[in-house]
Amino acid sequence: MKNIKLLFAFVFLTVLAFSCGKQNERIEVEIPKRETFIVEKKSILGQEKVKTKQGPFDMQALSFQYEELESLFKPEDLALHYGVIHLDYANRLNTAIHGTSYVTDSLPGILTKVMPTQNEIANVAGAYYNHNFFWNSLTKNTTTNPNTTLSALISSNFGSYNNLKAEILRIAVEFEGSGWLWLLVDHHHNLVLATTVNNENPITQKLGKPLLVIDLWEHAYLPSYKNDKEKYIKTLLPHLNWEFANLRLENK
Repeated sequence: MKNIKLLFAFVFLTVLAFSCGKQNERIEVEIPKRETFIVEKKSILGQEKVKTKQGPFDMQALSFQYEELESLFKPEDLALHYGVIHLDYANRLNTAIHGTSYVTDSLPGILTKVMPTQNEIANVAGAYYNHNFFWNSLTKNTTTNPNTTLSALISSNFGSYNNLKAEILRIAVEFEGSGWLWLLVDHHHNLVLATTVNNENPITQKLGKPLLVIDLWEHAYLPSYKNDKEKYIKTLLPHLNWEFANLRLENK
């Protein structure tokens, strides 16, 4: 009996030693990290639900959520501007061109061909185009800058970037009524600032190639800034989307 117990003890120790040896020979395998999913941020004010009723023109998606531009506009004021006022122009445009030859045209095509007597189409097409351009002219990133080519134009035509900003502020504050302030390249290849009244724009007025625009209608700034247009422009200047302007300039 004693010999049997010794035999079992020997077998157990042998298996244990063999097992430990095998453990030392194990190969370490890196465990993959858990995949990280990027969840798209959505506005609590329902920006993603802003759609036209019908027709060829829909609402251009913004490059920012309402809340991400809170340093410039109150989110609820931006929601009103984009989701009610701009949307209304888009719906009216689709209704106005229904059953006309304009229904298959691009937006610039409509603005180029629309007759002076077609007031409703000209007005709502201009408003829709101008608002789209305005949203593209804004960015939540306050560190964009003119590229080398655009900087050279700014220096040549305004003396400096600071001079350009001062001129934007002056023209915008002095402008009376409803309209838009455009930074554009005119037909002589000069960089200029120009204002258009109501919903006119550089296409309808044949002013040149627009790079940026600022909405000077009261509905753009009155809810957030009351009657302080100067504060509105000063707050907006850091949010001008110079990357968009650079691309516009390079796109021949």
